[in-house]
Amino acid sequence: MILEILVYPGIAFILLFSLVYSGILRKLAAMMQSRIGPPVWQPILDTLKLLGKEDIIPEQAKPGFTLWPAVALASVIVAGLMVPMGGMMALPFQSNLLIIFYFLAMSSVALYLCGFVSSNPFGIVGSVRKITQAVGYELPFIISIMVPALFVGSMNPLTISSYQLGGTWLAGMFPFAFLAFFAAALAKTETPPFHVPGAHQEIVAGYCTEYTGTRLAFIELTHFVKLFVLISLGVALFMGGSPDILAFLVKSLALLFLVTLSRVVFARLRVDHVLRVAWVFGAVALIDLVRVLLW
Repeated sequence: MILEILVYPGIAFILLFSLVYSGILRKLAAMMQSRIGPPVWQPILDTLKLLGKEDIIPEQAKPGFTLWPAVALASVIVAGLMVPMGGMMALPFQSNLLIIFYFLAMSSVALYLCGFVSSNPFGIVGSVRKITQAVGYELPFIISIMVPALFVGSMNPLTISSYQLGGTWLAGMFPFAFLAFFAAALAKTETPPFHVPGAHQEIVAGYCTEYTGTRLAFIELTHFVKLFVLISLGVALFMGGSPDILAFLVKSLALLFLVTLSRVVFARLRVDHVLRVAWVFGAVALIDLVRVLLW
């Protein structure tokens, strides 16, 4: 049953590209730091290895230890199926930005619950940091995606993407909203400087400390897929859309380069600093929102 779901064309496309993009990110980061780094296909090998490892359930684990990693992965995959990639969407019906926002937020909540039900002190601290960070970045994220939606007059990401095919890039028209979106995407994917919930120097692995095998693979895949989905959403909403797969690859890889640069350049913030930075970006995004409302 699980295999039949994973080989569905849209899901297989998202999973494969998510793993490859994560491998490219690691390779680029290594090159920027004068390291050799792992091969691009390393995340694929790591995931396959985790899927074959033993699943260990701690004695103190609460109900939901198996459920929430699967919910987190399923939620972010559903969000990805509603994001236009290469001028098309995997789902046949018209999507809505609010629905995409809901499933992305649901994925974050499921990850929070992963640490809570593990009953591990490090896991609980990581979960608290995760939900605290979410309080900060969700506001600038929702403001940033509402700017292109209000400007185009549609909540359908495919319509917004098609609007820009004449050469209009909404990132140039609304740079503050794009910056807020980019910062919120980094926070959502826990990319430095926002990797507070899984700070290895302080709380081991955060909310996934107790997870092994398939459950850990689901959590790692959730991060990989979320990064790819948010990059794809950024291309659709701000970077001129993608009429074909080649344009999508060029623009998404350019955005991936910026994500990698952020990962290499910036050091980790404290959780209280994350909230301050997120609210600053939220206030900045409001400038473009007001511009749209007064247009």
